[in-house]
Amino acid sequence: MEMFFNILREKGIRGVNRGVNAVALRQVTGWSSRIGMSRFAEESIRSITGKSEEKLQFGEKLLASTMGSTLSCWNQPFEVLRVEMQSIKNDPTRPENPTMISTFTHIFAASGVKGVFRGVVPRIGVATWATVCVVGFGDTVKEMVARK
Repeated sequence: MEMFFNILREKGIRGVNRGVNAVALRQVTGWSSRIGMSRFAEESIRSITGKSEEKLQFGEKLLASTMGSTLSCWNQPFEVLRVEMQSIKNDPTRPENPTMISTFTHIFAASGVKGVFRGVVPRIGVATWATVCVVGFGDTVKEMVARK
């Protein structure tokens, strides 16, 4: 709490909410991408297996959710921006008043594409777990409730 109040006193509400735009963009693009890409993967599996309206098997749902979640991590740069913008570590090369563009430029200049996508592998794991639960299992629960 002491750190929060120090930031509030020194930089105001903008200092407390630093990186909030990057957070919002990652959240919006993350879930919409996960669901949309999972549904696209389901349709691709239907096309490959010749199923039109039949229910996908559990493994097929799992595969579609995994594919959708992995592809949804295209937006990892937003998460990297958030972390960098909210960092309190003193770094003389970091922009003094960071915006998304200045922070992106700083990260890209320092680390290239690899830096912009740092942490994507663990994020794929978390996204897969969440998407399998929400999209894959969610459809199963929805079907069970509809039958009752």
